[in-house]
Amino acid sequence: MVKVGDNIVVLRVLQKTLQGKSAKPAGTSNEDWEEMDLKTANTIQLCLSDEVMYNVMNEKTVTGLWTRSETLYMTKNFSNKLYLKKQLYGLRMNEGTVVLEHLNFFNKVISEFKAVDVKIDEEDKELILLSSLSESYDNIVITILYVRKLSS
Repeated sequence: MVKVGDNIVVLRVLQKTLQGKSAKPAGTSNEDWEEMDLKTANTIQLCLSDEVMYNVMNEKTVTGLWTRSETLYMTKNFSNKLYLKKQLYGLRMNEGTVVLEHLNFFNKVISEFKAVDVKIDEEDKELILLSSLSESYDNIVITILYVRKLSS
């Protein structure tokens, strides 16, 4: 039976396993190892958004879950980059949307760019974000641009 205090050790061992650096720890039975793997996979699945979960729900092991996720979301191919660029450059905030939600989505897309090794300079990020705001923020955008012009 796996003890609650073993959770951190289990996660570290499984992380090493995913990186190909380790296998089942010595003294751990196959049954305990399979239980740890299943619990860890279930914990990861609970953290996934519905859109991601639908694509990895058939994976039962941590290694399978990780490999499938990496294949789907971390590949650095042309189509993934195109998809991300369409998301970023087509980003528009709808009237009534909470600014924090819009910023969270913007930051999510930016972090996905980092994952596929695409760099966007800070000024471009600022301009894209400002241009994506809804019309009700036009006065704020104009003020920000005016202040930047004065300070440069």
